[in-house]
Amino acid sequence: MENIRKTEKVICMILEDINSDFSKELVKSVANAISENKQIRLVVLPVKYDYGIEDNCLHKYREIYNNILRFSEICSIDGLIIHLGSVSERGKNSNGIFDDFLKRLSGIPKVLVASDLKDAVTVNYNNESGIREAIEFIANIEGLTKICMLGGRDDNKDARDRKEIFIKCLHDYRLEYSEDQFENTDMSEDSVEAADRLLDRNPDAEAVFCINDAVAKGLYTTLKARGKVIGRDVMVFGFDNTRMSSDLDPPLSSVGADSSSLGGKALELLLSMINGEEAESGTVPTRLYGRASLPYEMYEYNPIELSKAEPAFIYKMFNDCFYRYKLESIDREKVDLRRLFYEFMSKMLIACKHTYMDEETFGKLCMMIDKFFEKGAMQYTDSTKLTTSIEKIQNIMNKNAHSLAATVFINRLFARMKDRAIVNQSKELISHERKTNRVRQRIKEFIVSGMDKTGCCGLYRNFDRLGLDNALLFIFEKPIVHDRDKETVLPKNILLKCMMHMGDLYLMPEERQKFRVEDIFGCNKLTMKCKGFVSFPVICGKRLFGLLMCELTDDICENGEFIAMELGRSLALSEQ
Repeated sequence: MENIRKTEKVICMILEDINSDFSKELVKSVANAISENKQIRLVVLPVKYDYGIEDNCLHKYREIYNNILRFSEICSIDGLIIHLGSVSERGKNSNGIFDDFLKRLSGIPKVLVASDLKDAVTVNYNNESGIREAIEFIANIEGLTKICMLGGRDDNKDARDRKEIFIKCLHDYRLEYSEDQFENTDMSEDSVEAADRLLDRNPDAEAVFCINDAVAKGLYTTLKARGKVIGRDVMVFGFDNTRMSSDLDPPLSSVGADSSSLGGKALELLLSMINGEEAESGTVPTRLYGRASLPYEMYEYNPIELSKAEPAFIYKMFNDCFYRYKLESIDREKVDLRRLFYEFMSKMLIACKHTYMDEETFGKLCMMIDKFFEKGAMQYTDSTKLTTSIEKIQNIMNKNAHSLAATVFINRLFARMKDRAIVNQSKELISHERKTNRVRQRIKEFIVSGMDKTGCCGLYRNFDRLGLDNALLFIFEKPIVHDRDKETVLPKNILLKCMMHMGDLYLMPEERQKFRVEDIFGCNKLTMKCKGFVSFPVICGKRLFGLLMCELTDDICENGEFIAMELGRSLALSEQ
């Protein structure tokens, strides 16, 4: 049996629907909060929210898929971060799959995200601060009176809280409310019908609050179908401030974390618990991030502050433009973008103040700006927000300028900033599209290669065609057949059949395949250079064949389940 040498703490993260924007960003915030010197391995176990419709094929699939939870009960884990929207004080005695789940894990330190369980350490958004900020702006600044809400599931803690806060804010600002102004959704993008029902009852709606950004996407579809101009005819704001919000057309205003992230706060509390320290439940402050769907600006640039060019003001400017940067830990090997922004922006402001800039300084600032965007500045903002902020700063500086020569240079630098932002974002989109096409092509090749009926050996030999740089494929000696009337019991051992390490395929010799199931999350064959790993059950029909562990990347959150399904299908075919 393969020897395990555990040198790291294993943090297991259990959450619903990993391909949703909220879940992806929650995982990313935890991974980004893990600094290299903490010796922590993050392993993500994605599960499915099960609506419990017994005659539904999707229900049966989710039921079998959720057997992945058994690994969290058996494997050696030092701490847990759990985000399951249906685990709450209100629903803890329900008959769902998570009835006694927390009891089985009672000996492991754990933090629950977006939960109100009284006997657990939890991390939640301070929902009220951001929602109140939005309602105050709509009511007091825009003067709108008919505000509606697309809500969420009754079993979801945040959905209940946000509805209560929404109603309270309307009352506080002396706006009318009736239940006709509210409609439940399943909290997914599939909210078009719910949005239709809401707008049918409220054709005069002037603004709509969506329980999250995904629901807002469905509302957009409905509003556009009715000929409504979003941001003019109907203002819209969501919650979570996911990257989807800036990708929508028009960009969506959204409430999101202010000074810290949910994942970062959860990890902070969990590490305290693992170290034997007391930890109390915490909240993460929120604020409204204004975009075109609700034209709100938290911070206006002041000409006097611009002319002084003080460090505190420049850093405030950076935090406003690149608002996601402060929610992530800074890798010491990477460029400190905040500091680099200060270096070139302070010189631009000083040049404007002193009405002078020479050619040499201009050239150096051009190189700094190029480096700033080449090192990934655009991943911390969105293009509309950045260009709007740049134009505001540029207009103020031009009004206050006293030197034509300095003004020309400064305007050229602002133009360069906008150009580099557009170029680098375009490169990123093209790169993502090419990578997606490569993944599809490799999966297609894997499927074709499995048609030659070479059995499991052929499948393992072609494992590299799936396009995974770092991954392990664990297979049980015999597949486990799911029986809904019996509890799934995992065997003590599992076989590591093949692995990808830094892009290279390794087929494991028979004498080195056997691992204890409890040891697989601490397997020393997983490279420490990865930010974390995501595990997917390899299933087909009622059979659970094993586990696919992949390096944590944005792509794997979207494609991992499909890849695991294809592996399960291929294994099932090889048995015939």
